[in-house]
Amino acid sequence: MSWLIVFSVLWTFAQIAAVLALVWLSWRYFDRRYKAKNAAQQPNLLSGELEPTTEVFIDPRDGNKYRVYYNRRTGEREYVEEQNR
Repeated sequence: MSWLIVFSVLWTFAQIAAVLALVWLSWRYFDRRYKAKNAAQQPNLLSGELEPTTEVFIDPRDGNKYRVYYNRRTGEREYVEEQNR
């Protein structure tokens, strides 16, 4: 009977660890698509590959305004933070 208790406790801790791992992964990697990847992405905007769309939104996570840029050739979308004007 004690092995059942030990197994139940270990199973509970394994489930808690799995949930914590998922929370950490989502916090670490989720919504990076809105953030600037690096300074090398900025030339895409200047080269004319990406064109601005009318789609603008406020990210609820950080409260900043973002504009969507679109590449007609590849279908790529970039989310660029708008400067407050």
